[in-house]
Amino acid sequence: MNYIVQAVILVYFVGMFALGILGEQRTKNTADYYVAGRQVNGFFAGIVYTTSLVSAGALVGWVSQAWQWGIYFIYAASAVTAATFLYWWLLGRKLCTCSRDLNLFTVPDFLEKRFESRTARLIASLLIITFSVPLLVTQFAAIGILFNVTTGLSYSAAVICFGIIVFLYVSFGGYYAVVYTDVAQGLLILLGVIILLTASVHRVGPSPQLQYQQIFPHGFVSWPDENSPITPSFLSAFILLTFFGALGGPNYIRGFYSIRNRRAFRQGFTITVSIVVVLEICIVLLGLYGRIIFPEIDTADNVVYYMIQSLLPPLLAGIALAGLSAAVMSTVDSLLIQCASTVENDILTKTFHLSLSERRRISIARATVAIIGGICVFWGLNPPEYLAFLMYPAWGALGLSFAWVFFLGLYWRRFNKAGAITSMVTSSVTFVVWNALGNPFGIYHIQMALLVSVPATLIATLLTPPPRTETLSPFFAPSKVP
Repeated sequence: MNYIVQAVILVYFVGMFALGILGEQRTKNTADYYVAGRQVNGFFAGIVYTTSLVSAGALVGWVSQAWQWGIYFIYAASAVTAATFLYWWLLGRKLCTCSRDLNLFTVPDFLEKRFESRTARLIASLLIITFSVPLLVTQFAAIGILFNVTTGLSYSAAVICFGIIVFLYVSFGGYYAVVYTDVAQGLLILLGVIILLTASVHRVGPSPQLQYQQIFPHGFVSWPDENSPITPSFLSAFILLTFFGALGGPNYIRGFYSIRNRRAFRQGFTITVSIVVVLEICIVLLGLYGRIIFPEIDTADNVVYYMIQSLLPPLLAGIALAGLSAAVMSTVDSLLIQCASTVENDILTKTFHLSLSERRRISIARATVAIIGGICVFWGLNPPEYLAFLMYPAWGALGLSFAWVFFLGLYWRRFNKAGAITSMVTSSVTFVVWNALGNPFGIYHIQMALLVSVPATLIATLLTPPPRTETLSPFFAPSKVP
């Protein structure tokens, strides 16, 4: 491994650890640990949201899919952008308001307050942990492959070292550490993507249409045809999957809980959408340029790694690798803090009513980060075969399970606890079972989950009593965020 690349990666990891220590110094209570004292400014909020959204799956998996499919992958990228816009526009300000008024720390907090249901809280908590674990495992696997392919470092060593660094800064620094590190990582992701795309354009030239059409004519179409590597039905399902994955992910909600005021919210909204648009365009272009530079490769998932190796000098390669590492690390830390708050706040404190001091609560949250992280590292080293059926649909299942709960809970007064519970259960169970069955009859998991969950949610809501008026007041009152 080139020593310059080693040095860049080492500086990056040391920097993340130092920012984690800074976060620990600002953490005095559970509000600090879970939502950074609700003092996050707009710039930080926008970057943190974006880095939570843009994982290794986006920077590695989506580039490889653009390489495999062609130009029409832009539809999936557009779905993520549209979902991000709707998430901020329709949910953001309302969640900022009610989270302050009701002192909410987590998504299950929101569910119990909105639906007066401890059952809804418990189901949401179990879903979050169940689907977050496979998502975490995929991130650890991605970092292992990344460093093994590009630097020669063993897969196991990469996973273990990466895990130790993330566990330390998240467990001690809490959400303050997540904010500080994610801002640095977000800027690094953006820089790394721009560097790699610039190098690709320099290698191929600014007008690659003719080269691309000659190399991969089946990808130079606006919609899949009979010669395309995927079917129109599959692309439609994938668009829905990415849309709902970005629309309902509970790990993105914490960013709204932590925003300082209305002005910060507006700034965060603008920054998030702008960066997501830029990143999605860059991701698609990287896949298309990658096809020209590497028409044939052993595994499509390795296209980004090969581009870094062949296009960039050591210093820039180190920065690009750090950017990919940042994409993984920023997703892992948001999922870990989500799992910690779910176990400590939602299950132990709010469901089982354990009487714990502030210091004890933070200690339990830190232990949860270490335990869940350790489990995910172990599975990442030797992923069991049965985990595969959860890894790929986990993001979509998690998003779909909560999308209706968020949007209907904040915009439909009649929506009640029966509807919320039905929505979460039918969405998640149908998604996982249908995927395990192999998506029979040409209907994909996300499509079947929608076909089952939407009517079931409406029927359950309309056949049961509406929520009490006093319960609805905090969620439908005018915004009080200054």
